[in-house]
Amino acid sequence: MKKDSIAILVFLFFSLSANAQVGKNQIPLKVDKVTADLTLKQGEETSFSFLLKKDFYYSITVEQKGIDVTIRLKDYNGKTIQDVDSPNGRFGSEKIVFSPDSTANFTLTVKPLAETTNAKEGNYSVLVQSPPKKLTQLSYKALEQDFNTLKNAFIETHVGLWYNTYTQFDSLCNVQKSKIRDKMTALDFYQLVTPVVTYTKEGHSAIQPAEETNNYIRQNGRYFPFLVKILDKRVYILNDLDNYKTKGMMISKINGNSIETIMQQFLTIEPADGYNTTSKYRWIETAFSKYYLRFFEQQPNFFDIELINPKTSEKINYKGIPALSFKQYEKFVSKEIKSIPNYNYKEPAALKIDTLNSTATLTVNTFSTNSYTGGRKGFKEFLAKSFQNIADRKIKHLIIDIRKNEGGAQAMEDHLMSYLVDKEYPKYKYAEIPSFTYSFLDYTAYREKESRDDFEKDLKAEFYRSNDGRYLDLPGKYKSDTPQTNHFKGDLYILISGLSFSGGSEFAALAKNYTSARFIGEETGGGYYGNTSGFFINYTLPNSKLTGRIPLIKFVVEEKQNGIPFGHGVMPDHEIQPTIEEYFRGYDAEMEFVKKQIKNK
Repeated sequence: MKKDSIAILVFLFFSLSANAQVGKNQIPLKVDKVTADLTLKQGEETSFSFLLKKDFYYSITVEQKGIDVTIRLKDYNGKTIQDVDSPNGRFGSEKIVFSPDSTANFTLTVKPLAETTNAKEGNYSVLVQSPPKKLTQLSYKALEQDFNTLKNAFIETHVGLWYNTYTQFDSLCNVQKSKIRDKMTALDFYQLVTPVVTYTKEGHSAIQPAEETNNYIRQNGRYFPFLVKILDKRVYILNDLDNYKTKGMMISKINGNSIETIMQQFLTIEPADGYNTTSKYRWIETAFSKYYLRFFEQQPNFFDIELINPKTSEKINYKGIPALSFKQYEKFVSKEIKSIPNYNYKEPAALKIDTLNSTATLTVNTFSTNSYTGGRKGFKEFLAKSFQNIADRKIKHLIIDIRKNEGGAQAMEDHLMSYLVDKEYPKYKYAEIPSFTYSFLDYTAYREKESRDDFEKDLKAEFYRSNDGRYLDLPGKYKSDTPQTNHFKGDLYILISGLSFSGGSEFAALAKNYTSARFIGEETGGGYYGNTSGFFINYTLPNSKLTGRIPLIKFVVEEKQNGIPFGHGVMPDHEIQPTIEEYFRGYDAEMEFVKKQIKNK
C-alpha cells in the first residue's frame, strides 16, 4: 500500500472518530416541543442537538425536577456560547436566550452540579422555543383566575399590607380587575396587573412578562434608540445618534406622548420600598426603552421626538428617527455605555488611600457573595486587609461609597459594620414570615412535594411559631458581628443614592443608628425601617404565564429617633446631585463635596 493511501485512511479514521465523539450521546430535539421525563445521575451529562435559524430569538429552558444542573450552549464548532447555573437549587428553571447570526446546528449540554448537597439522581425537561408570530389571546375566565391567584398570594404572604391597609389594597385590586377584557393577550394583562405589584410598596416584589411575550418582543419589538439619565426629575439623553445632536438634551415628547405622561406611567409600574422614589428613577433610567416598548408602543418604525435645550430652553424637533430591533439595541447599549463615565462598576469593592489628606475611600458596590473570589470569606479577607491598611497609615477620614450597592447576601452588611463600631448592636426588632406553607405553591417552583418539604425545612431552620401565633426569627439567628479590634475611630462619611437598596440600604440604616457618619447624596432606595426580602417565592401564573417573585421575610430594623419619615430610606445630611454637564465629564459631585468638607475641617 502506498504512503498516500495510508495517510488518507489515517485521516478518515480520525475524522470519523472526531465526528463520533462530537455526536456521542446527542439527542435530537424538535423546536417548540417539550422533551420531558428525562433522568440524570451524578457523573453523567447529556447533550442535545437542534437547528436554529439566523436572527430568530430562541429561549432554551431546562426545568429542574429534583436535581441541580448546569447547562451549556455550544455552536457547531464546539465553542461555548453560554454557560448557565442559576442559584435556584434542585427545582426551577435554567434558561438561555440566544439568536444565531447564521442558520446552524447547536448543542445543549446538561450535567449535574458537582456539589455534595446535590441529589444523586433527578429528573428534568428541555424546551427550545421559537418566537411566536402573534400573541395568544386569553379568555376572561382564565385572566380572572390569574388575577385572583396573584391577589390572594399577596394577601396570604402579607406583601402590600405593611404600607397599605387591606381595604386600600383591595380597592386598587377591584379597580384593576374591572379592566380585564375577554381575548386580552398576556402583554395586555401584564400592563394591567403591574400597578398591583407596585402598590405593594415592596421593592423586592416583581412581575415580568410571559416567556411567549418576551420571545415575541425580542423578535418583533422596536426600541427607542437612546440612553437616559434622570436628574431632578428631568429626563436627559446621554447619546447622539448619527446626524441627530441629542446628547444632553431634555426629552419633552416621544411620538406625541409627553414626558410627564411617560414618567407617570413608569412610576406606577416600578416597585419601591414604601413611598420612596429615588430608586424608581435610578431603575427607570436603565429600563427606559424597555418600559416604553412594553407600555406605549411595541413596533414603531420611527420616532418623532421633541427635545428642550437645558441651557437655552429652545425646543428641538427631530422626525423619523429609525427604531432599533432587539439585536441592534443590545449592540447599541453595549457600545454607548463604554463612553459614559462610571455607568457600571468594574470591581465589587475597592480601597483608595490619600495619605496627603489622611483620607481613605472604601467603595463597596455589592454585597453579593458571588461577586467576590471566595464568596463571603473573600469579602471578609478584603475588609480585613483594607482596614489593616487604614489602621497602619493612621487614616483620620473614611469615605464609604455604597451608591451602587443594591444588596446581596444576608449579613454581609454586618461584616462591614464590625469595622465601624466598638460594641455589638441590636440589628432587628424582629424578623417575621407569614407561615411555613402557602396555598398557591402549585404555581411556583415548590409544586413538587419534595421541593415543598425542602422549602419548609429551610424556613424552619430560621423561624419558629411563637405563642402569639407569629412566625418569628429564632433567637440569635440575625445578629451583629463581633466588633473588630482595629475598627475605625475617625470621621466617617457615607455616599448614598437611590441604588443603595436592600442590604446596601440596610447598611446605611445601621450606620445611621450606631455611628456618627455623615450621609451625602440622595435618599437610599431601600426603607430605613426595614424591608421584606430574604426568602423569595418565584411564581408563574397558570394561564397568562406571567412570572414574578414574592419576598417573604419582613425585617424590621431596630430604629433610633432619627426623624426619618415612615416609608422612606436614610435621608442625606447633604443632598447632592450632579448637573448633566458634571455627569458627562465624569465630575463626581458627591465625592468632591466630601473632600472639600474634609479639607475645610
